[in-house]
Amino acid sequence: MSKEDNFLEALYPKSMAKKEFQAHLKELKEFLLNNKLPKNIKGISNMNNEEIFEHYGYIPYYFKSEVKFAPSIKDVLNMYTLIQYLINELNNEINNKEVFRKEVYLKFFSKETDDTKKFLYQSVNGDKNKELFKDIQVDLVKGSIYKIKQYFLENNKIKDIRGASSIIDALNKDYTLDYLEKNYIKECSLYCGGGNVFLLVPKGKGKLVCEDLEKEYTKVALTVKNAFEWTSCSLNEFFMDYSNQARKANNKLEERKKIKVYPINPDNDLKNINIKNENIKIDFKNKTKSKNVCKLCGIRDAVYVIDSPNGDIEVCPSCLRKNKVGRNKAQFFDEFERYLNITMKNKNNIKNITDVSDSQNYSAVVYADGNNMGNVIRKIKNPFQQMYFSRILDRTTKICVYKSIYDVMGEQAKFEAIALGGDDIFIILPANVSLDISTKIIEKFDKAFDNKMTMSVGVCISKDSTPIQNMFKISQSCLKNAKKYLRKNKEINEGTIDVIIMEGISNVDLQNRKSCFPMSCNQTKKAIEIIRKMKRDSKNIKISQIYKLKYAYNNMTEKEFQLFYLYQQARHSNAYTKYINEMFNVKEGYFAGLILTKDEKGQEKVISPWNDIVILWDYTEGVIKNA
Repeated sequence: MSKEDNFLEALYPKSMAKKEFQAHLKELKEFLLNNKLPKNIKGISNMNNEEIFEHYGYIPYYFKSEVKFAPSIKDVLNMYTLIQYLINELNNEINNKEVFRKEVYLKFFSKETDDTKKFLYQSVNGDKNKELFKDIQVDLVKGSIYKIKQYFLENNKIKDIRGASSIIDALNKDYTLDYLEKNYIKECSLYCGGGNVFLLVPKGKGKLVCEDLEKEYTKVALTVKNAFEWTSCSLNEFFMDYSNQARKANNKLEERKKIKVYPINPDNDLKNINIKNENIKIDFKNKTKSKNVCKLCGIRDAVYVIDSPNGDIEVCPSCLRKNKVGRNKAQFFDEFERYLNITMKNKNNIKNITDVSDSQNYSAVVYADGNNMGNVIRKIKNPFQQMYFSRILDRTTKICVYKSIYDVMGEQAKFEAIALGGDDIFIILPANVSLDISTKIIEKFDKAFDNKMTMSVGVCISKDSTPIQNMFKISQSCLKNAKKYLRKNKEINEGTIDVIIMEGISNVDLQNRKSCFPMSCNQTKKAIEIIRKMKRDSKNIKISQIYKLKYAYNNMTEKEFQLFYLYQQARHSNAYTKYINEMFNVKEGYFAGLILTKDEKGQEKVISPWNDIVILWDYTEGVIKNA
């Protein structure tokens, strides 16, 4: 397989036999035209209409014959409908959208060839037809919700963090699609997710769409940072010169972000926020006359009074919205159950960070991000690739997280997902299972993309009383370390992980610590497995001795510690040396309590494995529930 094909595999659905494709096409046709549910697709009878349609986002569409790389059925149908809409809208020929859609679907599934089918086929095959649809002008709209973590983490209450997450997700998907369907058609959306919006609308409407969506996002969330921009081109240019047109829109959006100004204390009379078809009432009756600062964010002026476990508190309008929305169960729990077809037994019991901690009252913030995304994105040459890649990346990330959590904790899973979309992961887990789950997430993600893209993870473990903002900052630094380690070690072709135990709220010196972390996923998995062996070897391995070695290293010079280690080995057991040799591939007879490695500049340095062994010992379970 060529290097180019390697990347293309991430941009298109997996190929299938023509007979199988035709069966899928027949089912979809029956569903769209007669509302007849497909029967021979496993599990699909339990899906709603949107999920059934989503299913066809992962099945290739063959225009004429089987080819190695083809766009998905969903994306081709979406684009065909959109182009027909743009043509008919230009001629003011659309009176009823549902009737229009049905007519378009009939045309799409007919055997007749038309200009739209010909145009889509040419764009997929790279044929540069510069004449077809060059007279149809369109506006390309790009939007973004940015500085999302800042919006999430204005305070440490899970309820409010959860509310912020739900509001952003609703804006990004539901509010955007509802707006499009009301004013245009929802097929104008090429992608809405992960904080990003990518639309194609009729010529002359781009500016209005940008203004409307910025107003709508701000009306609902008040303080979330969002920006929209647009550029114009012909429909032909959009398809035949896609990379350049997308780049122009993106550059304009980045400039918009730099100059946009936000009010300090925004407010309005919004009465309801719609989250997953549920109208959540925003109560404006109880106002405060004080001029105090909001008790939740500590940033803006308090305007309203709400009830809390500690009595009534004064809050700003933005925090009021987060608090009201966050009183519902987390949005990701329902998705977790739906993706895995299980019932989550603890979903109604997670109200505070303490409900996500382990038996020792420790929790972990896990922050993860994909590697090599830029190389894949630079290979995108047409909108079909963009649509599929955005969707498959989002879905794969979620499935990897949900399956990893279930593999370790089963139906008793307890977690909080703050951000989960695109290649971005921000979750809170019980500390004692956080490393097992983190390595599984990396392993599943890397495997899903055949290691063309990999996942790096930063983990911060601390008492459940530690502010989430502080833990997130440390996990963010750990993630940067893990990514840096991957870049420095070119021979590693897998995800990486870094972890820190944070005691109290003091600063953690990540640069000058002496640790075996960051490590590759396989290194970490191997270390965890050997730790489990050590736990089972209670005759030769004592946790008290490991703690003694950790303490000794932290209070002795390197030479003193090595002598101390050899003395302890002579007194007790050489089992420690055997396990460490296996864990870190140390040459037999070379180990004297410390490991020789290289720093970023290639210079030799000595590090202690004992701090890391204590971390692995304390924060890995002896048994995995669903391995």
